Amino acid sequence: VTVSVLYWGRPKDLVGSPEMEFDAASADDALDMMERQRDVDDESDDDAGLDEDDDDVLDAAAGGAGDAVESGDRVGEDPQQRPPERRVTTPYLTKYERARILGTRATQISHNAPVLVDLEGEYDPLTIAEKELRQRAIPMIIRRYLPDNTYEEWQLSELEVDTERIHDDRYLNL
Repeated sequence: VTVSVLYWGRPKDLVGSPEMEFDAASADDALDMMERQRDVDDESDDDAGLDEDDDDVLDAAAGGAGDAVESGDRVGEDPQQRPPERRVTTPYLTKYERARILGTRATQISHNAPVLVDLEGEYDPLTIAEKELRQRAIPMIIRRYLPDNTYEEWQLSELEVDTERIHDDRYLNL
């Protein structure tokens, strides 16, 4: 059984959606397209009277190699895992984590991932994912990032899940 890890707290680290596969031809096409776009951008800079030094400054400001340091980030350090006995977050599944887990698992099921519960006429991937969550059969780990450059990993089976409200109409927002 493959275990997925869902990351929380850092938008650039969000993982959990189905992996996309690229073949060599599509990667080469993407690189060619990026090079052509860069050539077009350089030509438009020349027409506007900008020199190469200005282009580097603009690239760094747009999130290139010189990413800005966010408040509380330690430059050059990767987040460290907090030991399970020193956890500080609550052992409750939040509504945001619940939504992410159900959405990710429903997407996996719709892409023909094996279903981990007995089906009783269910065909909707979201309904199947809700049933798996109710029975705690989803093999996912939730990673919660903390401001002190650490993170906690929680097994879904360790978290308290409000199973009465999994399919509550108040959460559907339709």
